[in-house]
Amino acid sequence: MRDAIRFVLSATLVAFAVGCDGDGGDGMDGGGGGMDAGPRFDGSPPIGSDAGPPGTGDACVPQIEICGDRMDQNCDGRDTSCGDTDMDQVEACRAGDDLTMCDCDDSRADVRPPFGGLPGAPELCDGVDNDCNGRIDEAAECCSGCSGIDPLRADVCTEANECDCSTEPGIGPCAEGMTCCASGCVDTTSDFANCGFCNSQCTDQADRCTGSMCMCGTGPVCDFITQCNAGSCG
Repeated sequence: MRDAIRFVLSATLVAFAVGCDGDGGDGMDGGGGGMDAGPRFDGSPPIGSDAGPPGTGDACVPQIEICGDRMDQNCDGRDTSCGDTDMDQVEACRAGDDLTMCDCDDSRADVRPPFGGLPGAPELCDGVDNDCNGRIDEAAECCSGCSGIDPLRADVCTEANECDCSTEPGIGPCAEGMTCCASGCVDTTSDFANCGFCNSQCTDQADRCTGSMCMCGTGPVCDFITQCNAGSCG
């Protein structure tokens, strides 16, 4: 009887070991899904990682890291860069890359495209495509077509060397007295969302923009704990 019990226990332990050591077919082996914690070498995308289709809540499954694709295949919390020589936080371009999404000149920190929360480098009049958008010196201040025009009225120079406010329909600078902002040509002396200069929106402590200043009615803005309603603080 004791020999029979020992035989049953031994068989159970062997079956359990086979199921967990990567040689079994229970979904817990190194080549299947489930609890795989090692890289896959067959080229198939892992379920639940950022290298393939979204999974169903699985944890990141480590794979061979591919540099510069802005994905974390090996689950270490970062992508291995293929190069950022100028240390501007944008990786160098490689053959076949979209040049608006990578650093088109990795030797200069003043050359980079916008990426994530990182703004693109400002376009300088230096014969270089600073913002990696495929155009060189397209800023209005670099354009001979903008000569004599208030720089606030335009932001870019077209390929035909025409001065233009890019956020306004049509080609050309804003009218006299108007400013080229993200929302188009606006009068910053009276525009509530662009009071005084572009993107300077008045708060709830004001109800109008007058003479480039936020105001509550005919008076100054309210203090920070009150709001302006119908021209009065309360």
